[in-house]
Amino acid sequence: MREFKKYTIIAAALVIVYGAALYFLGFFNIGLLSDDYLNFYDSLNSTLYGKITGALPFTNAFHIRPLYYLSLEKSVNIHDMLGFAPENFVWYRFQNLVLFVLLAYTAGCTVLHLTKRVTLSVVVLASVLIYTNNINNICWTAARVDLICCFFYILAIYSYLLHYSYGKKIFLVITLISVTLALLTKELAITLPFTILLLTYFISGKEGLKKSRMMLILVFSPLIIYFIFRVIVLGNNVTEITTIYQENPLSNAPGVFARSLISLSIPLDYQTLNYLLRNDNKIVMLYLFIMYGAGFYFIWVMIKSDVFRYVFQLLALFLLLITPYAIVGYIRPQMILLPFVIMTIHILWIYGIQRKVSNRLNKKVLRVLFGIVLLFWSYWSVTAIYDWQTSYTKARANVDNLLQQNFEPGKKIIIIGNPGRFKQTFLFDKMTGAYNFWRHKNFVVNDTINDIIQTAAMEESSIGAKFDLKKISEHEFEIRTHAPRHYFYIEGLDNEKIKMGFQNKDISVEFTEFNNINKPVRLKLKLLSDNLQCYLADNLNFVKIF
Repeated sequence: MREFKKYTIIAAALVIVYGAALYFLGFFNIGLLSDDYLNFYDSLNSTLYGKITGALPFTNAFHIRPLYYLSLEKSVNIHDMLGFAPENFVWYRFQNLVLFVLLAYTAGCTVLHLTKRVTLSVVVLASVLIYTNNINNICWTAARVDLICCFFYILAIYSYLLHYSYGKKIFLVITLISVTLALLTKELAITLPFTILLLTYFISGKEGLKKSRMMLILVFSPLIIYFIFRVIVLGNNVTEITTIYQENPLSNAPGVFARSLISLSIPLDYQTLNYLLRNDNKIVMLYLFIMYGAGFYFIWVMIKSDVFRYVFQLLALFLLLITPYAIVGYIRPQMILLPFVIMTIHILWIYGIQRKVSNRLNKKVLRVLFGIVLLFWSYWSVTAIYDWQTSYTKARANVDNLLQQNFEPGKKIIIIGNPGRFKQTFLFDKMTGAYNFWRHKNFVVNDTINDIIQTAAMEESSIGAKFDLKKISEHEFEIRTHAPRHYFYIEGLDNEKIKMGFQNKDISVEFTEFNNINKPVRLKLKLLSDNLQCYLADNLNFVKIF
């Protein structure tokens, strides 16, 4: 109890400093971006039945996330009740921060229970809060789904461990409720019962499995009911679920595992990391040397100490936690929150309880290296917050200029090259949601905008940059980017898929030139209908080309 009180006091002090730092960095000035607008629209324009069954206006039917959408709906209700102006988003940012802090605190409590060491608990808390890829989850409101799911995921593990140790029924009830709520938040939670099973075996061996046999059965019960509901009641086809992002997502599984390993250890988006490594960036090279050097040193000590099983434990957890992403064939840095938290907890448990390992480690060197790594994370986290601020500021200017356009009634609106990404951050891609909100100052959708051909930028000066436009005929155009690190992209299409181009009943796009990281920089556009109006993004403004 004394250790728990001490940890709580230290955690409270760190959280106060952390919150103050975020305030001065301008975290609370970041507004809604990208999917946020349509997610709020879906939450407000659907019934409870619709949320439970996935019958939402702009969400695919495989996203059964009722708790997430209910949280958005109630957030808007409280936002309005508190008297905030529609364009004041501080309330949503505050909620994300509270969820994040509770998640980090619970992760620390889990390590404290396992090791009885306050220092290691504080290390977990600090790591979760400062790791840059995790910061993206509080800057982007849509990522609240990961925060809620991860919180209940960790709470379920913590309460399970408490029940295992003390046998109190209240902890069993909390565990079952947490498992259920995690499943109702995001599909990723299907791994939770298996994670509990693995951790039980890793921590207590076969005797632990026997001792907790009935509880493990109960933990798996919500998952069984969940699959019965989705597959039998709703008729979700698992094969179709796996093709949301690609026709054959499993073919991309090796790449997903590789990118997951990168996201777990390097808090930079893949394209930025690619650019920096190609240019021999000394800061990144130093970080990689320290991070992977410490990791290999830790693994080497485990092998030298004849505790190979811990290496296999880490590998088993990694494979389990990343498999859902491998199945759908898609991952991005923001999605690594849950695997990062679980892996960090387990690594520090190994360090805390395995004397063979910890006694062989040069603790002074490890502490210095960890301190340096935290400095890297802190620097990149500050940069990430500024990037989100930049994205929001640029996106606001972009949508304000779009609002000045005089759209022709009855014609479809096509936008080519709308700025959608800046490094790891999002702008106002899926412009339909943002455009309608800022026109009506409400979560409504009166006009639909097709902006599927978007652009990404790796430098601030390239966001929304001007294009070279060549008119081939009345219905055909050639468009090329010329700003540095500025390229076209279509959400959900990888480098190989995008080479096949894109076509629907309104437009046909063929990508004809690619940059040195295999991203398209030139396209040929064909307009297939006269019943549309086509605009080209231009310096955060829009030029009508048809």
